Amino acid sequence: MFYSVFNVLWLEETPIASFYDEPKNSLDVVYIGSSNVYAHFNTTLAFDLYGFATGLLSSDTQNPIFLKYLLKESVKTQNPKLYVIDIAKIADDLDIFVNANDRKQYDSMKFSKNRIDAINESLSLKKEKSDIKDYISNYFSFFMYHNRWKNLSKINFKGNETLFKGSLFAKSTAVISPQETYNWIEDTMPLQEKNKENLLQIIKYINDNKLNALFVIPIKCYDKEINMRINDAVKIIEKNNLKVINFNKINDEVGIDFSNDLYNEAHINVYGATKYTLYFSKYLKENYDLPDHRDDKKYNSWKTEYKKFKKQYKKLTKNNFDDLLKEYQK
Repeated sequence: MFYSVFNVLWLEETPIASFYDEPKNSLDVVYIGSSNVYAHFNTTLAFDLYGFATGLLSSDTQNPIFLKYLLKESVKTQNPKLYVIDIAKIADDLDIFVNANDRKQYDSMKFSKNRIDAINESLSLKKEKSDIKDYISNYFSFFMYHNRWKNLSKINFKGNETLFKGSLFAKSTAVISPQETYNWIEDTMPLQEKNKENLLQIIKYINDNKLNALFVIPIKCYDKEINMRINDAVKIIEKNNLKVINFNKINDEVGIDFSNDLYNEAHINVYGATKYTLYFSKYLKENYDLPDHRDDKKYNSWKTEYKKFKKQYKKLTKNNFDDLLKEYQK
């Protein structure tokens, strides 16, 4: 009874939390990163197209220190053919991440030493040290959420109706100024020392555990300084013989329209996500040895979620998703 009640009082369903729903060693790709991950990649569409299962470990406003902890969390239960790591936030100033943002990451993680390590590093970066009561609520989330009964919604009982196998359905279109494709700057600025240290820890963990990894830079509008620091991160990654795809440089192939396919400056909507998924899922299938589970009954939940996604698309847009696919696949 306590477990059932606490699940209702807990945070709304997140891509990190939904990751734990997947059976052990059932995922072929694990995609880790900030909100760009769940906003850009439609896991159910990728499965319908090519039959590989992708798990998402992502959340909004993600502090880049959590990339390594989420990577370690995945290794506990999954043995994917490929890890995809989004580095859009790798150059962000760590001071901008407040405790409430960080809690979105580790409150969705299961209790373990890895979770405690993530909490400890997060708290060590805070300029204003919490009192002992606040520290306790970070380690034992029940003390944070037990009063949420005052703000319950149907999501707490029915699940998040905008998430499909971790992917977000976002319909709205933002007016971005200027409404032109973002032009990537090639100049370089050194990555901040803490972020460089964090990136090197990720690379070391990948190499030490012989993981197959691909780093990606998602399409969006970037601050000029962040853009240049990410270029330095790319140099570090490539120097360690790991691959990076900067989708901003190949948007002529992906086809994201900045006037129609974004729902804010940092994320693409369902139309942009469809274009991105069509391109990236094909790339993954052609370049990595990913299995096709479409005839495997153990993966029927992926078919079910794809049907739910298409139903939601029709409900919100009054159009058929298959028609959109045909238009984009021409």
